[in-house]
Amino acid sequence: NLKLEEVPAPLPQAGEALIRVGAVSVDLYQMVSRRGGEVRMKLPRIMGNGIAGTVATLGPGVDGLSPGERVVVANNVSCGECRYCRAGRDTLCAGRKIIGSDLDGGYAELVCVPARDCVVLPDSVSFEDACLIPNTIGPVVKACIHTAAIRAAENVVIVGAGGGMGLHAVQAARACGGRVIASLRSSRTAEAVRQAGADAVISADQSDWAEHVRQHTDGWGADVVLDFVANKETLQSSLAALAPAGRLVVMGYFPRGSIFETPTWVFGEEPTITGNRSARKGDVAESLALVRDGRIKALVDKVYPLEDAVLVHKAFEAKEIVGRAVLVP
Repeated sequence: NLKLEEVPAPLPQAGEALIRVGAVSVDLYQMVSRRGGEVRMKLPRIMGNGIAGTVATLGPGVDGLSPGERVVVANNVSCGECRYCRAGRDTLCAGRKIIGSDLDGGYAELVCVPARDCVVLPDSVSFEDACLIPNTIGPVVKACIHTAAIRAAENVVIVGAGGGMGLHAVQAARACGGRVIASLRSSRTAEAVRQAGADAVISADQSDWAEHVRQHTDGWGADVVLDFVANKETLQSSLAALAPAGRLVVMGYFPRGSIFETPTWVFGEEPTITGNRSARKGDVAESLALVRDGRIKALVDKVYPLEDAVLVHKAFEAKEIVGRAVLVP
């Protein structure tokens, strides 16, 4: 149900920038959106929620950007005025819209975006690498640095480490000084996970994998668990793997009603259980600096022309992509 069509070029309105797309990333969110799963959107819609490109023109009232500048675009469009936006929690904005889902996105040659959501891109970072920042690298940097607040020498378990976000989370946790234990369901991505910096790899298919975590941590358990799978089974094991005062960050979608039962020891060991909902503009800028400085490598597996969007979606769903794929108009 993806079709390549010619449509009129968009015109930037007040506060908007018209971006000539250099590259747009492909990820699970787009698969869910296309299938009409947990993410619903009005149709027809131009998809694409990880955009890097060049400013073509600007609408009225835009300051701080110039035509010809290279930019990467934050996905979340927030009101900037509600209680959450004022508190720096703009991903919780009641009026939040997502580019490529609520608004037309980057599966196109040109796209209009709010100018205030653009982050200037240095020449040293390619469009192909930069487009992974808004919806892949940015969220895991936020999770590691801010939500979980990983500290040096802490033990960090990443559940679903072989996925596109998981591979970058391994790098982000290492950038924080964490010791990373990667939990995988398939050995297919084990080597990529090790290359990303994991100190140990365990199988998520083992019913007692939480005990394996303790074996890798001198019996102590994980200080932090990032769960990208987030089904009932992994969440139960993730919670069981925590050390006292550990932090569990739920990173994946899961159906309502599948929440795990909370064991009684939660009262005594004081774990923190929280979620991590996408990246703010500040997280995009922070992640860009980490990519620019070589502390996180954008793992682009394959680059496709825009007209092959159907093929890349099929390849993604067939698990043929390790890391991320990118579309280039």
